[in-house]
Amino acid sequence: MTPLKFLAITATSLLLVAIIVLAIFASYSPRDQVFDVNPDPVPIPDDADALARGWYMAHAVGVCGVCHGPDLAGQTMSESVIWGYITTPNLTPGEGGIGGEYTVVDWVRAVRHGVGREGNPFAFMPVDHYFHMTDEDLGDMIAYLKSLPAVDNEGARMDLGIIPRIIINSGIKGDLVRAEKMDHTRPRPEPAASRAEYLVTLGGCDFCHGPTLTGGQGPEPGAPPGPDLTSSSAMAQWPLEDFEQVMRTGTLPTGEVINPFFMPWQGYQHLSDEDLALMFDYLRALPGRTD
Repeated sequence: MTPLKFLAITATSLLLVAIIVLAIFASYSPRDQVFDVNPDPVPIPDDADALARGWYMAHAVGVCGVCHGPDLAGQTMSESVIWGYITTPNLTPGEGGIGGEYTVVDWVRAVRHGVGREGNPFAFMPVDHYFHMTDEDLGDMIAYLKSLPAVDNEGARMDLGIIPRIIINSGIKGDLVRAEKMDHTRPRPEPAASRAEYLVTLGGCDFCHGPTLTGGQGPEPGAPPGPDLTSSSAMAQWPLEDFEQVMRTGTLPTGEVINPFFMPWQGYQHLSDEDLALMFDYLRALPGRTD
């Protein structure tokens, strides 16, 4: 067999394998599942203090604005043949928004379970972290969301390109449809041992930094490794001011600025001084790497 013929056969074989693999990944998607989730409502307050707390939960802790935009009216995340055409949903009561039609139970189902009114699971939304939100905090958040001024934006769209479809359907970069991996019937989680643990859990730090926060890898294509955040990390030697700088501006002590696409410091910048100090002490006290 000549080298040219060998290369032709090899290339053809690889192409066929690629087509078969793509066909398998395209044949099923966790986004196609339908979940029957009927959660209990939570009390919804209407006082100014509750709305302020709800704003804080939505923007500083849950960092909803990172995907849904500063006004939570949705924003374009991708316009690409390869990556897809993605515009996040409008959460306000304006044209094209869900705020005018969502009931309290709809909001609870969406935030805690990552499931829409028709039972469809959301992609990318870190609901397994939000599942730990207390009834009081969730009630405050929903009160705030229901108070949003109307913004017209009918452009919500989720037409994924071939690469994210492969990533989601194969699970090779983690579980990006989190609702599929959750037990929606299990009891509410026990309260966190401390406010710092609660904030770190809701903030989804383990998404990129690993289940023990000793280092990991975010699932987004091109994401840098998530560094160790524990007692064995370089961060454990930082002064609090360096941690605050990273969380509020994305700027590391080296001067490097973290891409906000991979670490949502533009949302975390709203965390209070008190909460940042609690999180800093909590992280530095966690058991570190042993290797």
